[in-house]
Amino acid sequence: MHAVAGTKDARLSACPVEPCTFGTGSRSGTPASVGYDAIAAGYDEQVRGDTWMRQALHAHYRRVFRRGDRVLDVGCGTGIDAIALARLGVRVLGVDGSAGMIERLTDKIAAEGLANLVEARVLNIQDLGSLREAQFDGVISAFASLSSLPTLAGFAGDAARLVRPGGRLVLHLLNRFSGWEWLGYVAHRRWRAARQVGRQTTRIFVIGGQPVPHWLYFADDAYRRYFSPAFTLRGTYGLGALRPPHTVRRIPAPCVKALEWLDVRLGGLPLLRNAGRFFVLDLERRPT
Repeated sequence: MHAVAGTKDARLSACPVEPCTFGTGSRSGTPASVGYDAIAAGYDEQVRGDTWMRQALHAHYRRVFRRGDRVLDVGCGTGIDAIALARLGVRVLGVDGSAGMIERLTDKIAAEGLANLVEARVLNIQDLGSLREAQFDGVISAFASLSSLPTLAGFAGDAARLVRPGGRLVLHLLNRFSGWEWLGYVAHRRWRAARQVGRQTTRIFVIGGQPVPHWLYFADDAYRRYFSPAFTLRGTYGLGALRPPHTVRRIPAPCVKALEWLDVRLGGLPLLRNAGRFFVLDLERRPT
């Protein structure tokens, strides 16, 4: 699931203030899987700047899932979220298209003695239909693994089959508009680039030297188009609308912490929900 600090393709007006963070849900042998294999060893260190955002997601997981639940972690990366859930007594199946990422997760499982709670498999998001396990109590996918899919229709259908009625999806995707990206362009007087923020539905990011396309949505649009037939929307909020990216170093640390506090608590407001670097969808599976 998991994000890396990459370099945006210059043809798509690389943002001067925020890092590129996205997930690992790629087909084996594609540029995405090759790129994530290349950065797997240093991945956890690269994403440390967004620890605050991951902590907000983990707090959400604690509200939704209980000890003994069985959760599918889609695009699990090195297993940062899978391990956090396992420490709560949640059973997790983590799947990712990058063999390098799964190898790192396997090492963590062994080091922490969590083999009874966490299973790791190399599996592409597009191939979730091959899973034949009993239904899950929930699905998570964080740091925009799902943004690597040209359409969310296939995933939504697989999730509807895999999640029991009343089970939850907590999905964390790249937002189409980023307020901090827009401010960065304005600060550098890049007016044309600023006007394009929020208009593009696809962006290219460089991951481990590989250009990888990502598809962007607004939260309400993603829900209506793909998830509304089988899932009820329990909530949605943005992350990163107020709290600056860790690459913005001119803002005093106390101000950053204050903005972070507000970001986590006010992200559900309409303007902030559509201005964060990411958004979260909290969905509940309707009765069959």
